[in-house]
Amino acid sequence: MRADRDIFIDQIRQFDTDTLLSLAVSLYDELSRLRMIQLENERISTEAHIQFSELNEKYAAIVRENEELKKLLEKEIEKNVLKTKSIFGRKTEGFPALLDALDNPGEELEDESTAEDAGPAKDRRARAIDLESHKGGQTTRSGRTKKNPSLTDSLEKLPRQILYDLDVDALNEQYGEHNWRIAHWHQHRQLMKLDTPYYTQVVYTPVISAGLEHDLFTIPYMNPLIDKSAVSCTIMADILYRKFALGLPFYRQARDYQMQGIALNKQTIINWAGTPVPEICEEVYEFMTQLLVGYRYTQCDETYIQVNKDGYGPGHKSFLWVHTSSELTDCPPVIIFCYEETRGTDHLRHFFREFLGYITCDAYISYRVLEEESGGEILTTGCFMHCRRYFAEAFFVQNVAAMSDDEPAALPETRALLLIRGIYQEEKKLKELTADGRTIAREGNVAPKVNAFFEYIHFLEGSDNVFSDRMKKAITYALNQEEHLRRFLTDGNIPCDNGHVERIIRSYSVGRANWLFADTIHGAKVNAIMYSIVETAKANQANILIYLQYLFEQIPLRRMGGDKDFMADMVPWSEAYRTYEEKKQQQRQSLYGQLFPEPERPRTPRKKDRSAGMPEGNGLTA
Repeated sequence: MRADRDIFIDQIRQFDTDTLLSLAVSLYDELSRLRMIQLENERISTEAHIQFSELNEKYAAIVRENEELKKLLEKEIEKNVLKTKSIFGRKTEGFPALLDALDNPGEELEDESTAEDAGPAKDRRARAIDLESHKGGQTTRSGRTKKNPSLTDSLEKLPRQILYDLDVDALNEQYGEHNWRIAHWHQHRQLMKLDTPYYTQVVYTPVISAGLEHDLFTIPYMNPLIDKSAVSCTIMADILYRKFALGLPFYRQARDYQMQGIALNKQTIINWAGTPVPEICEEVYEFMTQLLVGYRYTQCDETYIQVNKDGYGPGHKSFLWVHTSSELTDCPPVIIFCYEETRGTDHLRHFFREFLGYITCDAYISYRVLEEESGGEILTTGCFMHCRRYFAEAFFVQNVAAMSDDEPAALPETRALLLIRGIYQEEKKLKELTADGRTIAREGNVAPKVNAFFEYIHFLEGSDNVFSDRMKKAITYALNQEEHLRRFLTDGNIPCDNGHVERIIRSYSVGRANWLFADTIHGAKVNAIMYSIVETAKANQANILIYLQYLFEQIPLRRMGGDKDFMADMVPWSEAYRTYEEKKQQQRQSLYGQLFPEPERPRTPRKKDRSAGMPEGNGLTA
């Protein structure tokens, strides 16, 4: 390399100045070109690096988005599975029912199917899993159980129409005249209904002519419900009973009345219901509310109601708060529905402002806020039904159908469900005990089951196992609510769950599915009043139709008589109402019984007298 350099130097020494100058310029141009190429390469390299960084960031974002979409897809699949279960599955969260539903999923009916439905397949899968280790004893209740009346027993209490089915000519033709007799009668019963139970009651009031001048005076008359209206206590009770007990909307009732030949339209029915209910029933509603607040043990939940003209935008949902007495107390049950435009804590503050005691409820934050603000005078107790529901959902989204018979029992979701099952089995045995006896029995039998459940939940929390999002949510719920879920063990008047209120709300939900919404806030408040009265009557085993008639008949009558302290007689467990209901039942029995007088029982036709028809003077004597 050194020799080449020396040779090059010797060569350029032979060049003149112009040649060297020209050579230097060419070299400079070449150097400039190379520098430009270098700069371009550096620019390209920088842009490539920037693009690479951008692509790398986009790739990372796509990976993150893909993971998020996977999680979202899993959640949507879980929601779809749970929705399918709620529509087509068993309405229970018991472990065997969940297992059966997962192994044999329901399918939506196909309207345009070309194949005939031949019924369920014979190869329906049924798992045989041994649950003996989790049963914890028998599940029968202690004490006597009330026997439900049979249809035969109820038919005995109704008025009777007696008919004798006897065709003498047909029997003579079949067996020969005077060759048969009636040995005894068989009795066959049918439940019948009168076609037209409506009638018009016409009340005449006299016009008096008094004195020598014959001045005319009219005796005043006023309809106690709506003046100058055709509404009566019985028809009002019938309208409200069919709406709030049977879930029949007003427009369907109007159609039924019109089919009966009664020109009663929907708007008239709405006006009839909207006017007397607040005027007559609201006082009873307030009286029962005060009774409930005076109880020490209550239960509470809430559900939605849609009100069209509530001042909010379309789709806004208002709420009905449902307050009841504890299902385990010995006091007469009271059920109160309260309409509120929101789900805020202000309603609880107002309703329970004079309350001291326990509220069994779910984990909604407003109940906890109320407890903190009360300074310990109000304590909330948890709901094991909600706790179990979280674990049931976590179990249901598992792919149990692909597992062997031994694998489902090893799932942590299964273990948690079975532990809760053991708590309910022990609690079910104590239904017929007194509150003190239930408290003692819970300490010995139920508390160990509760301890075992929470020990297992704490074990799951501290383990390294990877759980589904549903399972994590179930574990978190149980841990956060442990203090409240344990409180029922301290008092036999506190139930272990809030299922009593949910069953009451179900009756309302069935009606809501039919009438869908309330048009005004006034209508929503009427709904709250009437559902309170109807559900309280139902809980006290009162005849709802007669009880409504009792209220609309007796309250105006008592007010006109100047009685100001009669609300204690208006509750469905009062002696005054029980006497009224008994008399009404007797009146109905007597009234309808007169429609069917008992006929004379037919006898076997006798042979004709042989002497009959013989000519006189034949010489024969008797």
